[in-house]
Amino acid sequence: MMLSNEDIKRVVASGELKVTPFSDKVLRSSGITMHLGEELLKPRGGYVVDVTKPEPPPYDLITITRDKPYLLQSGEFLLGHTFESVTVGPSLGFMIEGRSTLARVGLTIVQTAMMVYPGHSDRPVTLELANHGPNPILLYPKMKIARVVLFELRTPSSTRYDDSGKYRDQQSVGLPIFKNEIMDD
Repeated sequence: MMLSNEDIKRVVASGELKVTPFSDKVLRSSGITMHLGEELLKPRGGYVVDVTKPEPPPYDLITITRDKPYLLQSGEFLLGHTFESVTVGPSLGFMIEGRSTLARVGLTIVQTAMMVYPGHSDRPVTLELANHGPNPILLYPKMKIARVVLFELRTPSSTRYDDSGKYRDQQSVGLPIFKNEIMDD
């Protein structure tokens, strides 16, 4: 069952969901608005990505401010993060997606990683930002970047992401970690 704004207030009050900072202003009829954090990672070109090796290709750290936004060019890809930190309890499903307004100019914020698992604890959500439109897009810290939809799991999860998830120690935007990417024979 997808949660309404009233259901979201209930799970926030119970502690099953924690969004920091949180206010009723971010609530929508069946979701939450999330904002862009100030750190971006830009992958350097000219490298081969080998998922059997533990080290990712190099990235450059970019910090954006209100006075110095980032100009995301057409066809460009970056990693970013939500301004808000999130904790997801064992009885919740959490899906993050882009906003229609930004999608209409070509900006996507998740390529495939829409799910934030139960047990994600007190940290931002990494975003996969790409400009598929023909025009550059300015990225500002704290701009409205995403919508979250929540749903209740029929049975609470018996595993927590922070017990075994490979990105569990990241406190901001993080580099990819290649670990067990190929199925054993």
